[in-house]
Amino acid sequence: MFNTMKYGLLIFGVATSTLVGCGKKETVQSLELSPPPKDFISPDRFLKFRLEAASDILGVEADEYGNIEIITDKYRTQYFSSDGVINYAEIYLLETTPCSQTERFDPVVVLNAINIDMNRLDEATRMTHLATYYDHQEKLKVSVICDPEDWPIAVRFSHKYYGH
Repeated sequence: MFNTMKYGLLIFGVATSTLVGCGKKETVQSLELSPPPKDFISPDRFLKFRLEAASDILGVEADEYGNIEIITDKYRTQYFSSDGVINYAEIYLLETTPCSQTERFDPVVVLNAINIDMNRLDEATRMTHLATYYDHQEKLKVSVICDPEDWPIAVRFSHKYYGH
């Protein structure tokens, strides 16, 4: 009987400690991002482009590894290719430096800042430092993430892990 009572108290203690933080409001990082420039093209639009075509459109030569990087005062955008075709892109929103992995952020504000239509996306995962969406029409995985502390928030685009 003592063991049963002890076990019951242990379960009660675990349940109580789990519920202690439930009523607390979570802090959300305040993000006020500038709208993208008029000539801005979201990096996801270059997926499946031939590297040479993307290079011509962007006006930037690919490096020796077949990747393109563009840095402006607001963005650091990278396009990665395999076999001469862009298959992965990421954009760091420099205005969000530093982000914090312990504070939630509004991924919709981030995606709006790079011309992503939220009507195309279905949310798949939401954590404090990460939001993952799927664009089923384009078979695209879109991740909005605060990587390490003190880095800017990044948005990553890939067809490779769509649906995973």
